Amino acid sequence: MKLVDLNPRWIGAGGDDITESGTGNPVLRREGVALGFDCPCGCDQRVAVFVDPPVDGLGPYIRDAGINVWQREGSAFETLTLKPSILRSGGCGWHGFITNGEAITV
Repeated sequence: MKLVDLNPRWIGAGGDDITESGTGNPVLRREGVALGFDCPCGCDQRVAVFVDPPVDGLGPYIRDAGINVWQREGSAFETLTLKPSILRSGGCGWHGFITNGEAITV
């Protein structure tokens, strides 16, 4: 199934009125730190994964070792590859790959 058929969207973070907890320092607006798309299984839920590097080219976004991040190759949805495989925890439990713009169920 083509990723473009799953309504993919780059997800941003930070920006106006967003501050760090504890310090109150403003959080810089970042673009393309995560990818969201309709679950390929057809369950009508969205899948969201953090990507590295973010699309905005400003360096890593997630620095917490406890948060999963997928390695991104390319930025066009038609040719995007993410590694490793994605296992949707909870809900349907979809497991698959995004490879060269295709969502491949395993």
